[in-house]
Amino acid sequence: MLCAALATSLVLLLDKGGLEQGDRIASITSMVLAAVSLPVTVYSAYFSITRDRRSTTAVEAGRLDVVADAIADSVRAQWESEEQIRHVHDPFPLPFRWTNSDPDITDHWQNVNGTPDDGTALDLAGRGDNIVDTFRRVPSRRLVVLGEAGAGKTILTSRFALTLLGERGLVPGEPVPVIFSLGSWDPTLASLRDWLTDRLVADYPVLGRPDGAGGTLAARLLAGRRILPVLDGLDEVTEGMRGEVITRINAGMRPGDQFLLTSRPREFREAVEASDVLTAAAVVRLGGLTMDDLDRYLPLTARKVRGPLTKWHPVLERVRSAGTGSPLFEVLSTPLMVALARAVFSDTDADPAELLALAGGDVRGTREVIEDRLLTGFVPAVYSDLPTGAGAERTERHLRFLARHVRRLGTHDLAWWRLVLEVPRVVVGIAAALVITSATWVGAGFAGWAGHWPDSAGQRAWGIATLVAGVLCGLVGGAIVGQGHGIRPSPARLRLRIHGRLRQIVGLLADRLWSWRSAAWFAVWTGGGLLFGLAASILGETGNVVLVGLAAGAFSGAGLWLVVAFVWALGTPVDLTEITSPTELLRTDRRTAVRQGLVVGVGGSAVFWLMLLLAFEPAFGVPFEVVFSGGLWFPGFLTLAVMGLLIWLLFVTVWGPWLLARLWLPLTGRLPSTVLAFLDDAHQRGVLRQSGGVYQFRHARLRDYLAAAPHDR
Repeated sequence: MLCAALATSLVLLLDKGGLEQGDRIASITSMVLAAVSLPVTVYSAYFSITRDRRSTTAVEAGRLDVVADAIADSVRAQWESEEQIRHVHDPFPLPFRWTNSDPDITDHWQNVNGTPDDGTALDLAGRGDNIVDTFRRVPSRRLVVLGEAGAGKTILTSRFALTLLGERGLVPGEPVPVIFSLGSWDPTLASLRDWLTDRLVADYPVLGRPDGAGGTLAARLLAGRRILPVLDGLDEVTEGMRGEVITRINAGMRPGDQFLLTSRPREFREAVEASDVLTAAAVVRLGGLTMDDLDRYLPLTARKVRGPLTKWHPVLERVRSAGTGSPLFEVLSTPLMVALARAVFSDTDADPAELLALAGGDVRGTREVIEDRLLTGFVPAVYSDLPTGAGAERTERHLRFLARHVRRLGTHDLAWWRLVLEVPRVVVGIAAALVITSATWVGAGFAGWAGHWPDSAGQRAWGIATLVAGVLCGLVGGAIVGQGHGIRPSPARLRLRIHGRLRQIVGLLADRLWSWRSAAWFAVWTGGGLLFGLAASILGETGNVVLVGLAAGAFSGAGLWLVVAFVWALGTPVDLTEITSPTELLRTDRRTAVRQGLVVGVGGSAVFWLMLLLAFEPAFGVPFEVVFSGGLWFPGFLTLAVMGLLIWLLFVTVWGPWLLARLWLPLTGRLPSTVLAFLDDAHQRGVLRQSGGVYQFRHARLRDYLAAAPHDR
């Protein structure tokens, strides 16, 4: 739409004709009045609606309980699906064991017990699925679980969450456990409460709705202790900020707040030494699997080969005879490596005796060699149904690219809309420039080549103006989009709805009207129109060309502001149950983008043609009805609306850049053409896990291995 205003203003520079002074002043005055009256009208409507609005009250407890129940259903569905994909219950969950950790990284027991007179240390040792019982034995309900890489912390958090969710009906008022990845928190930018609120709104957009008391449903749920934060992966926070994370947690937790936190032992100790212990939190440490655990579990994951025996029996006998100090036992004592061993050997025809042969037929091979074999064999094993050779190699190459992508971004989240960051900026900028320029030539140029101009001078002037405007808009727009500006940072999880929301929409428009961004918007458009009018006057134009430019800029700016702000105000978050996967998130964003683009395209085209109707005769001295007789303006209106839709889709939403990434990345061989299908397939095979609308590698160790160059392994 900026291109449209620029084209009109450039016409003023080429105008040599005119009509009566009074006709020009009348048309110009109507434009100025329309532009000036827009903000006044919005504010007046807002004032009249809110003048007698009754003061709102706090959200009823029953409503919050309904919302909490919906979140509980969503969390349960997500983690039950993850456990099924990871074969957690096939044949049964691997047992976990934990004992009290070092007392020097645990708070005073008086603080944990909630009384200065009771310093009794609690024995929190436990195993199996009893982590919830251990959690409830801690009076403060604050527990830290430490474990080495691959010790099963993530599975433990899912077991913790699902066990609590299974008991919610039996324990009235039990909060909903929600797992938050600490790796996504920058404690220097947001407090604990703000970060938790933002994450809840990001994963469950409906929680961003007002709660009736000046806040959001997410903040209300946290304040009412209806959410139990499960803070997973302190070790995934950027090194140097982990101490600040503990400081922020201590500052953000009120008396009575509960949480469970996981970390690797070394990283947690360093964070405590850099800051303080976690207030009132007990600390336990996960132990490894025992030989009996392996004997009971691994044989049951493979087919029988002779009576009750499987191919794991001779391997486990050798491991037992070598003792618990053998490297192979040390490897298999971690749940992650057991899961990899199952995928590599139990689920394929491969013989686990290969692990014994790594060190010349005994179990004295180094731990690194064995782990390397399991990591190397995992991807080929889970993709063993693909054709050998190029197919399997290509799949692993794609996964390596994705691992390097998330590591470059310094995150654990694999989001489809961020894949455009792997497209060179110059490619994005050139694509944007070409589309914007072409759309301007087609949309705004329609009036030049299709109108019934009485003389060629005006038509030629319009064509030159459109040509110059298209090039300028393409260059400016390409530079802006190429630098990543203007594109929405994340998908829109919104539905356009006006029914029953008129008061809210007018209020949002009024709030937006008085922002500094709106003031800057109006200043740019009005100032631009004034500058073009002044330039036309200096170059010899007669009449009220300065006033024409000022009016055109003010009218266009006000009209486009209303269109874009109205589209923004129409958005309302989708329901909790509507975002279940990244694929659903893409569909939701695509629907929202198309609907928003239609409104912007039609509204922007209406602003342009209305401006043209009012400014055409003062600028050209020819009535609008003469040049666009017989309803010729209507095809032009539709053409510009389509061009506006195209620009909005491709360079304002995330769906358009996603399409560009879908073309570029397969073209360069880094991903397959069906990107989302590939990601979903990797999730179903257990390479990735799902976290809300994004994927993550199932374990940081696997991600880092895939991201490493061959000579680095």
